[in-house]
Amino acid sequence: MSLDTELETWRREWQSKTAVPADLRRRVERQSRWLKIGIAADIVVTVAIGGGVIALAARSPQPDMLLLAAATWSFIAVAWAFRLIISRGLWSPAAIDTAAFVDLSVRRCRAQLKATVFGAGLFVVEMAFCLGWIYRHSAPRVPLLGWLFGSVFNGLVWLFSLAFFICLVCYWRKKRAELAWLRTLSEPS
Repeated sequence: MSLDTELETWRREWQSKTAVPADLRRRVERQSRWLKIGIAADIVVTVAIGGGVIALAARSPQPDMLLLAAATWSFIAVAWAFRLIISRGLWSPAAIDTAAFVDLSVRRCRAQLKATVFGAGLFVVEMAFCLGWIYRHSAPRVPLLGWLFGSVFNGLVWLFSLAFFICLVCYWRKKRAELAWLRTLSEPS
């Protein structure tokens, strides 16, 4: 079914009765599954990274490892706080009608756009901390710019960062288009 045909079908059903079109219901249910998967992935990352850095700090004789653990847990706490705030009210529609399902989809899309911007910012801060940490603990001492742009390791970091931001921009554009499309559903025909 094309988007235009699907859009007109949803509009007619929305304006004629309160029953939720099956494809809209499936779309919202799929989004709900992805929300649950996202929470599960966040829990796994928290346990693996958070637990790993605590184990590393406990075994290391270097007192700086406590700083690494504290910074890591600060990043985790900020990410969880954002996740909990942004996810509030996104778990189910307010009613079982088309308008509520469309409204939920719009709110979820807006939340994903905010999460994309937040994720980009958090990534930059984490990378700055991690690269600073590695530079401080790396031997031998070389000039910072030479180290940042001259090593194979950092070359891979920059390539990964570029790929991450390209994917983030593509995802953000996709969500902007989806939001524009969802907004047309509530307009009268």
